Amino acid sequence: MSAGIFRQDNPYNTVMGRIGDLAMLSVSWFVCSIPIVTIGPSTSAACEVAREIVENTDEGVFRAFWRAFKRRFGVNMLSSLLFIALFAIGAVDLWYISRQTGDTASIVYGVTLGALAIASMMLSFVLPLSGRSKLSWWEQIRQSARLSLMKPLLALGNVVLIALPFVLMWFVPGAIVWVPILWCILGAGVSMWAIMYWTCKAFQLKPRDTPTDQND
Repeated sequence: MSAGIFRQDNPYNTVMGRIGDLAMLSVSWFVCSIPIVTIGPSTSAACEVAREIVENTDEGVFRAFWRAFKRRFGVNMLSSLLFIALFAIGAVDLWYISRQTGDTASIVYGVTLGALAIASMMLSFVLPLSGRSKLSWWEQIRQSARLSLMKPLLALGNVVLIALPFVLMWFVPGAIVWVPILWCILGAGVSMWAIMYWTCKAFQLKPRDTPTDQND
């Protein structure tokens, strides 16, 4: 029994190895997202590496991340600018409406929040599936919208995972101190892994599949 503890493929070593991979993935994503405008390429690269981890085809997190980060960098930067603009406008609108009073303001706030959530769901597969995609920027958006309509609960789950750290920092007292640290150390990698695990299972993606293959 003691000999099994030192086997490389025993359950404990496997779990700890995966935790280490997700920690390295979190750090990679966090560092490459620091300029803010690069959050698109960074998220796309993190999702691609997370998919390799799900498929057990990863060959080194840092090397795979950098390779995925450089691939389709321009297309993913366009996605970055779109997401930043969308959520900046949504945040400003919600902030402005929240300062108003009356029942009408509450209704408008709810409608705006719902519209922002739907838009997020429609775009929720753009970056997770861009790593192996050969589609243009606009085609990726159209594909994401189609997949979201096919699996709305999955799309909603993706949005929840991405929004979770921001929600915690907004509503939980003191979370602005520990949430960034937690997401830098492990949370980002776990979120990306969960998104890709659910996505691969839901659409039955195989290791060599691309988003285009899924729609053929």
